[in-house]
Amino acid sequence: MRPSHSFRSRSAMPNSVPELRKSVSGMEQPGAFQCALLRAFELRKAYRDVFLLKDIQGRTLSEIAAILGISIDTALERLQHARREIGHLQDSSVREHAK
Repeated sequence: MRPSHSFRSRSAMPNSVPELRKSVSGMEQPGAFQCALLRAFELRKAYRDVFLLKDIQGRTLSEIAAILGISIDTALERLQHARREIGHLQDSSVREHAK
């Protein structure tokens, strides 16, 4: 039995690096969520782990504390620090785009 969906042919894919660059350059700018996620990966691991577990995966602070082996207060402090840092980076990127 054949699948009901069809795949793009290989001829639709860029064959060279310049063609690939051209197709990527026409893409839209990332949205707020994608920008926040990219900035999260610039954080120190301790802050990044808490941020990803809480804001991306939706875990509770008590679950995060248990997973990471830290206190709930430490998890909260790291989350607040990560959010401040991401907000700070967002402000600076907005200023750069305004130039």
